[in-house]
Amino acid sequence: MQEGYLDQRLIGQRFIIKPTDLTDGVAFYGILYHLHAATPLHTDDTVEITAVSAHGLTVTIIAPQQVTSKVL
Repeated sequence: MQEGYLDQRLIGQRFIIKPTDLTDGVAFYGILYHLHAATPLHTDDTVEITAVSAHGLTVTIIAPQQVTSKVL
């Protein structure tokens, strides 16, 4: 198996950001990755992995966090 193959398989995977993903990174297959994005990430954003590198995963927001408002 070629080096980096496992990482390349992550491209296209979608997941919802948890608070620990923003502070500690996200783990896939027992490997911890730092996240990078062109726009700020927030808890509950749905993101897709668009690139992998030695520095971590680059993600793009697919669906921003849902902001709920209360009507009084």
